[in-house]
Amino acid sequence: MKAIRILGLAVAGTAAVLLLSVSPASAQPVAGAHYAGEISGCGEPPCGTVNFTVSGDGSQVQGFAASNVPGAGCLFLGPQPYPFDLDIVDDSFGPGIEDMYEVSGSFLSEGSAEGTLRLAMVDCDTGVLDWTAAVAPLPVGGIAELPDVSDSSARNHVALTGLAAAALVALTTGAWYARRRRLT
Repeated sequence: MKAIRILGLAVAGTAAVLLLSVSPASAQPVAGAHYAGEISGCGEPPCGTVNFTVSGDGSQVQGFAASNVPGAGCLFLGPQPYPFDLDIVDDSFGPGIEDMYEVSGSFLSEGSAEGTLRLAMVDCDTGVLDWTAAVAPLPVGGIAELPDVSDSSARNHVALTGLAAAALVALTTGAWYARRRRLT
């Protein structure tokens, strides 16, 4: 009876140690993907946005930028790019530059990430804010499609070309007639 009780305590103790030693769920970042998301935790939402890309081999966060982030009596108009690539180690990255651009994050599930952010300058500090992001399509700049060109503009060019040809014929005929008249 005593042996069963000791065995039960040993199994329960082993299970407790295993449960406590298991880290939170994590997932590999999506290599080559663009992530976009929102910042939360400021006094007056909206708190801004975050954008970044994971390198093609999944080893770095590239182009991390926070946009339109309010601070204490100031606003970091966006985008505020982090100046370096951040290495991804054990599905996490950070800590950024202390007391200036502190950023850290983790990839918790396939296609999503979350972390903290703090921007600080001489008279402006956001405090530590939370952010979440998910895989999103890359933003596109410039003209998305060609403008519609109708047939009426082509007809206008044909009419103008015909008018120019008629004017050239009239000038040539007039010059020929004037020269002929002067010679006789």
